[in-house]
Amino acid sequence: MDSPSTLLVVSNLSISREFYVNILGLIILEEYEDSLKLQIGSHNVFMFQGTMEAISYDHGFNANSALVITVSDLDGKIKELKSKGVAFIHESPNENRWGRYAAFKDPSGITHELMEFCT
Repeated sequence: MDSPSTLLVVSNLSISREFYVNILGLIILEEYEDSLKLQIGSHNVFMFQGTMEAISYDHGFNANSALVITVSDLDGKIKELKSKGVAFIHESPNENRWGRYAAFKDPSGITHELMEFCT
């Protein structure tokens, strides 16, 4: 099996392109009228134009998926993204057995997480 990738269907490709490239720092590998191929680290993200926003759900409790972006300084990254208008779901980071994390929403309402692993 080759390396996994992520597929995102967004409500506005242009706004999402701006968010994922200029706010989150993903790199554009390919760009088309209805889709993008992005990269973060060695991970590819395929993005397609959809017709509506993501369905709202209780993150962490309802079945769903999220792009998890690993960072070395979670608090610093949260501060940076908040200064760029990114809306986080929780007031402060949460913890699990692997480290600290913070969930946020993209312009289409898709939930993703920043993760700082324990060392």
